[in-house]
Amino acid sequence: MTAPVSTPADLRTVIDAIMVGFAEVPDDGWTRPAHGLTWDCRDTAAHLIDDFASYALNLSSREEHLDAYIPFVDPPQWQPTTPPNLVWPDPAKGTAAIVRCVDASGGLLVAVTRTAPPGHLGYHPAGNSDASGFAAMGIVEGAAHAWDVLTAQGLDFRVDDSVCDRVLNRLFPAARRTGDGWQDFLHACHRTDDNREGHWRWDSTVRETYGD
Repeated sequence: MTAPVSTPADLRTVIDAIMVGFAEVPDDGWTRPAHGLTWDCRDTAAHLIDDFASYALNLSSREEHLDAYIPFVDPPQWQPTTPPNLVWPDPAKGTAAIVRCVDASGGLLVAVTRTAPPGHLGYHPAGNSDASGFAAMGIVEGAAHAWDVLTAQGLDFRVDDSVCDRVLNRLFPAARRTGDGWQDFLHACHRTDDNREGHWRWDSTVRETYGD
């Protein structure tokens, strides 16, 4: 049985929710440690922004390169904790810059997943993937790390259960399903009290069927 999978519209919905949440963070709030991570909130936001852009680049190439990421050189780290990124929001411009960068890089991934030819693949180490997979991966990175940031700020963040269900169908075939899509999503991403530790990974390969 093939269940519904993630769409560019789902991704846009999540990006919009991230923008609303991030707009509530004060300019001086980005140096706080992100919830459950070794990164601060700025590093975490920069990571999800970079993921949006990187996923778009890996899917947008006219030719399929399925053995490695597009060979851009990572710029120097902004601070010792910063993950290696191709793009980085200007720290001097505060919250407004981060929100704008989420919109721009997220919008790029939305556009690429909407226009990728059927069957076209891009590279990812967890499985070379098509447009639905890259939309789902963008949702996972965006939603999980937005939750990390906004939880650290004392702000609520949640993605609709139906969007979460489609992500789980596409990327987490063995995920628990309790009927609470958001909590099942957090559990799949190891962000619940009972499974915060340990390694987690999705399956972004293109499969014949998805879901139950």
